[in-house]
Amino acid sequence: LISNRGIFMKTAFTLAEVLITLGIIGVVAALTMPALIANHRKTEIETRLRKVYSAVNQAVNMSIANDTWTMPPTDKRWDNAVLEEWLQTALFQYLNKTEHFKSGELKHPLSDLQERPGIILADGTILWFNNNNQIFVSVDINGLKGPNKAGVDYFNFFLDYEDSEHLGNFYPSGYAHAKNDEDDEDFGDIYVYGDREKMKRYCSDKKLLDRLSGTCALLIMHDGWEISKDYPIRL
Repeated sequence: LISNRGIFMKTAFTLAEVLITLGIIGVVAALTMPALIANHRKTEIETRLRKVYSAVNQAVNMSIANDTWTMPPTDKRWDNAVLEEWLQTALFQYLNKTEHFKSGELKHPLSDLQERPGIILADGTILWFNNNNQIFVSVDINGLKGPNKAGVDYFNFFLDYEDSEHLGNFYPSGYAHAKNDEDDEDFGDIYVYGDREKMKRYCSDKKLLDRLSGTCALLIMHDGWEISKDYPIRL
């Protein structure tokens, strides 16, 4: 400002103006931060799921190429010692890992995982393996950090084996769980790949999530490794 004497005079915000400005900034932050956090979590989930899917399938292919991939010991159901020996030879040596653990060595908030052997990858992702007619793989993409919630940081996969071609596959649960391609009402068999509505249903179904066998990873894979706007789990 210029006074009537032609001299420049300094001006400043009043305390009230500063408080109003800070209040507006606070309101804007409160409105935008949850969306920013959810978007960051969404991107992290997509990236880590795609990464673990690629890493394990590459390890399986390397094992096949080196003649160390054999039929998983599903005839030795629940025998963790046999499973651990097979994992060491057929899979673990081809993964970029920090360590592997035996049954009961790694505790987790989801108690069903505590008695399973597994591996911790270099990026902190943890995989637990369960031998029950198929090799079921539970994946926690951020290790032991929270929220330890199915569909958010915890997902389900399985290792399959095709006798005719002697090939291994690592897929999200629901891709080829059932050999008869039928949907059983008691969720005994789940084969929903190609049916997106069922993927959404089994991703959010409380009964399935309690059994740690939802199809959330399958839904994300089906959508091009992206979490769509109608993803049924709140991030």
